[in-house]
Amino acid sequence: MKTVLGVDCSTQSCTIVERELYSGEVISIHRSPHPRTTPPISEQNPDSWWKAFKDCLSRIDQKRVAGISVAGQGHGLVVLNSQDKVIRPAKLWNDTTSTSQSEELISELGIAAWQRKCGSVPLAAFTITKLAWLRENEPENFASVQKIMNPHDYINYQLTGKPTTDRSDASGTGYFDLNRNSWDESLLKLVDREKDWISCLPRVLMPDETAGFVSAKVVTELGFSSETIVGSGSNDNQGSALAYGVVDPGDFMISIGTSGTAFTPSQIQVGDPEGLISCMAHTVSGYLPLICTLNGTKVTDLFAKLFGRSLSELGELALTGTNSSTRPILRPWIDGERTPSRTDSRAILSNLDNSLEIADIARSAFEGVIFGIYFGVEKLISAGLEPQRLIVTGGGSKSKAYLQFISDLTGKPVFIVDFDDAAASGAAIQASAAVQNIGLRSLVQEWKPLLKIAAEPRDDQNILEVYESFKILMSA
Repeated sequence: MKTVLGVDCSTQSCTIVERELYSGEVISIHRSPHPRTTPPISEQNPDSWWKAFKDCLSRIDQKRVAGISVAGQGHGLVVLNSQDKVIRPAKLWNDTTSTSQSEELISELGIAAWQRKCGSVPLAAFTITKLAWLRENEPENFASVQKIMNPHDYINYQLTGKPTTDRSDASGTGYFDLNRNSWDESLLKLVDREKDWISCLPRVLMPDETAGFVSAKVVTELGFSSETIVGSGSNDNQGSALAYGVVDPGDFMISIGTSGTAFTPSQIQVGDPEGLISCMAHTVSGYLPLICTLNGTKVTDLFAKLFGRSLSELGELALTGTNSSTRPILRPWIDGERTPSRTDSRAILSNLDNSLEIADIARSAFEGVIFGIYFGVEKLISAGLEPQRLIVTGGGSKSKAYLQFISDLTGKPVFIVDFDDAAASGAAIQASAAVQNIGLRSLVQEWKPLLKIAAEPRDDQNILEVYESFKILMSA
């Protein structure tokens, strides 16, 4: 039997999903944690990702592995020196210390110019703002930078010895030209005009290209065959889209994990006047317009801890909370927010009175997360991307409360698939396509899972009114 490995190098952990090469059957799943981190300073040593990857790999028969592909948390800044040593811990996507650099870069060109050049405005999550932070705060480290990577690029580099990325991850850096599919050095010159930026950047792989074979060092160290192919890899959201077969317009995916995201395929580049839509490149072709919030399941995790309940118990309570139009509302910005950009703001709980029950607070926690994501969904809809089907993924997809409140708010049924890790499962499809030398889009369609309805809208006459009150609370 030959297998392929899909790797999800996420904020929380490394997950490897092993699938049979030709059928896609899941053979094994392994997970190893990454160091815990929270904003505003959110950093991890890239060596910890490689250690977690090797820990997962130690439970797999490497000799049967024909290919590997890695999906990773986007935006994170990994910098290496001339000796190929990591210079400092990686600044992750949810590190908000580069907010002032973000504001300066946006003001330099304006929202419209940034969107035209690279599809997005460089919020604090984006790699370019972290490079600007490094230059201003750690000039000696900045001067020693010889290679610049995102997290998935770093794992690929360890596997192949060749610095590569793919267009989906490159499009989240803030210095990739979506139209020309190449780096835009003029944007990096806004950070430093003297540095030879292009020599520091990985080669950008196009859809269906591979990163090559594992290196001789990896063959010796990890026991792979020298013929093991490494796929181009991707951003984790695009990896999830592959797992669900979301490659054509109409399907909206909402991912509820540490953060909340909503995205949908598009054949055209789209944006919005506020710059809240990040128009990313898809892994197959075209684009994947996306919004991202900083506050997802960690909000309900916090409330579950405060009330001494499990997350499932908190969800059951939430479903019994009052349906009143004046029910409690949570602005869930426990770590600031990205959509809209409010990095210094914090959470607010509103509409408390003497009739208050724990169930009402529980409901406000789940609804607050959903309302925050839906604020971004409305931006996607305003850009002409009308949802035909809603698919929910991430850890929150296992919560009945999250699923029900999404369905109630949108008035649409919600679909799920029981993936243990969608990003890793999607990466495994990419690995199989690379090994078989067939088009990724066609294999995605062949391995497309059956979706099942997990929630249907109830007659909640008040939820839209409560959502409008939530949007007012956002500006408080």
